Amino acid sequence: MSAPSSRTRRLRIPAVVIALVLLLGAGIASVMGVRSFQAANRSLEHSYRVINLIEATDAAVRAAEANARGFRNTNLIEFRPGFFEAVGRATRLTEQLAQLTADHPQQQARARTLGEAIATHLVALQVLLDINAIEATDAEVRRRNASTNLRRVAEINALSQEMLAVEQMLLQKRRQRSEREASTLVLFIVLAMTIALVLLGLLLAGLARENKRSRQLEREARHAVSELQGALVLRDTLAEQRRAQSVYAGLLQSCQSRDELVLLTMRTMQDLVPGSSGRCYLSKSSQNFLESAGSFGDRVISSSDVIMHEQCWALRRGQPHYTRGRSGGLRCAHIDDDTPVDGISSLCVPLVAQGSSLGLLHISGRTSDAVEDNDAGIIMSIAEQMGMAIANLQLRETLRLQSIRDPLTGLFNRRYLEENLVREMLRCERRRLPLSLMMLDVDHFKRFNDQHGHAAGDAVLAHVGRVLQSLVRAEDLACRYGGEEFTIVLPETGAEAAIQRGLEICRAMSSLTIRHMDRMLGPITVSIGIATAPHDSADPGLLLEIADAALYRAKAEGRDRVLHTSAQA
Repeated sequence: MSAPSSRTRRLRIPAVVIALVLLLGAGIASVMGVRSFQAANRSLEHSYRVINLIEATDAAVRAAEANARGFRNTNLIEFRPGFFEAVGRATRLTEQLAQLTADHPQQQARARTLGEAIATHLVALQVLLDINAIEATDAEVRRRNASTNLRRVAEINALSQEMLAVEQMLLQKRRQRSEREASTLVLFIVLAMTIALVLLGLLLAGLARENKRSRQLEREARHAVSELQGALVLRDTLAEQRRAQSVYAGLLQSCQSRDELVLLTMRTMQDLVPGSSGRCYLSKSSQNFLESAGSFGDRVISSSDVIMHEQCWALRRGQPHYTRGRSGGLRCAHIDDDTPVDGISSLCVPLVAQGSSLGLLHISGRTSDAVEDNDAGIIMSIAEQMGMAIANLQLRETLRLQSIRDPLTGLFNRRYLEENLVREMLRCERRRLPLSLMMLDVDHFKRFNDQHGHAAGDAVLAHVGRVLQSLVRAEDLACRYGGEEFTIVLPETGAEAAIQRGLEICRAMSSLTIRHMDRMLGPITVSIGIATAPHDSADPGLLLEIADAALYRAKAEGRDRVLHTSAQA
């Protein structure tokens, strides 16, 4: 985490504490402000009550004066109750005023002075209600009393105005103080709330950023876990693929034929590249075309069973050729024209070994299941191993043929004869069937060789070998025994059938025309001796000796003939 984020995190607790303290202070200030407002309201209410009492007292005095003058001027008895009622009200109001101003000693002193002046004035006003007393008083006294009453009224008015002025001043001060306290309280609360809200907003913003970062980290963690799981799955898949490839490579070395090799490869491809299908094409000996040798999976793309080299871009270029859908590259000509290409991918990989093209792997699949880079690598690796294995099989087959075939005639050699004669005799013995052995020798070959040369002799032997190959069955063994002698093993063939086969060979040899170096060689005749097991012998070596003896007898009797051992008697 970065340094600013760390500092911000360290400042969170102090910021929270400050915000809480400010909010608590604002709350306390609000409570104190309410109480202060209540006290200020009581003070203002007190001032208004004092003012009202002063004004009410003044009104009561004026009412008493009015009733007294009314009675004095009209002598009507109805003014007397109003006078006494006003006197009593003025007395009560002055007492209340003195009690109400107890919080202000100066005002209370003025209230008491005002009460005494009003009481004296009211007593003086009662004289106006006694007509007889007024008439008995001389004029000078009445003038002095009137002058005294005027001074007393002026004094009462002055005291009332002074008290009103003082209360007005107190009221103004209290109102100003209340407004000042209210402004101060509002300012403090606003500042405290603003600072607290700013701090809380910053904290919330920081928490939001942290929350966003946490969610981002959580998403990244989930993505990393998902990638890790995918990597583990891929690792397991790759490990399984490597194991399968290792098993495939091991089994590949044990394959004895191309058919086994192709079958193993197709099954391995089906396991390693699921969801795909494919075909394996192998080159024929002519090297001009390739023929389908095996397939796997449900075919997605139809391809010809036999293809020419020029029909596949991979074979023409000597490297893998990949197409994806309609716009994924050039389409090979061996893919059927009516095959849909949208959403279809295909990969052609040539089977190459030692610079020679041996075949082709054609893999196809839908785009959703198309081969990926790893699959393509697997396919190319398998193609490389398969190409080398085919080359090894071909080399092995070549060496095997060289070891069992005579290079001049193309027939099996004496070693192969000795290895397989025993097997064939045992097989026929188990099945209780006869086996005939034919020994064949070219008549006068040594003289022919001396007259025409060894090259001509080799040409004769080669033609004899081709004739024998054309006349024997697939289960027969035609071998060059040595020199100009040949041996033919005829399993499941009795004496009569063997003699007929020998006659056919003699006729074929007599009609053979050999041209060598612009010269006609011939005619060619052969002598044949035949022995049949188990009648003549059940021992392979002895059977060969018996047939060889019949051969020498045929040569001694004039050559160009077939002689069975049964004719020796």
